[in-house]
Amino acid sequence: MALDWLFYWMTEPRGLAAITLAVTLPFILWRLVLGKTFRPVGFKPLVAAYALAALGLLTVNFATSHIEFSARVADKLLQEAQRWSIVPGWTVYVTVISLLYVLPLLGLVAVPVSALLLRLRRLSLKTIVLAVLASWLTLALIAWSIPTDDWDRGRRLESLTLWLTELAPGVVLVALPFLLGVYLASRRYRHAQT
Repeated sequence: MALDWLFYWMTEPRGLAAITLAVTLPFILWRLVLGKTFRPVGFKPLVAAYALAALGLLTVNFATSHIEFSARVADKLLQEAQRWSIVPGWTVYVTVISLLYVLPLLGLVAVPVSALLLRLRRLSLKTIVLAVLASWLTLALIAWSIPTDDWDRGRRLESLTLWLTELAPGVVLVALPFLLGVYLASRRYRHAQT
């Protein structure tokens, strides 16, 4: 695959250090945005959020790998007997590569938004749904606004539909669990405020 060098770099000490930094910096941001609210809230909601987002990321990448493998079996490019020797490797590979955009999006968007909503006592299921919908639409519109080939330029509506469709599983299985993790792990704080 074209990104093999990146996968290997990300699994080497320097890449792992970059991933650690990409996870550590949002904890500092969380602390700063929460301000005085940090003391009763702590890091527990953020840890829960990242754990659920990681599980969602693995789930979406496993499903994608499984579907891709099935398509290749249907096209007679791979044999069914190879499924469980290939799909787990693809899942890990795609998960590591997807950290390039998932970690910055969570760290620079989801962390401050969830911390601010929590600090302002506005974190609710309704605001979570609105934030997830806004994120999904924003990401799709940004990707759609930068056509990469003639097909994207010539079929604008189909291109937008494709972006919305492709981003939906990731948003539902990564962003939504992230915000729900913050919501569920901050229950004690939220109930103490009402």
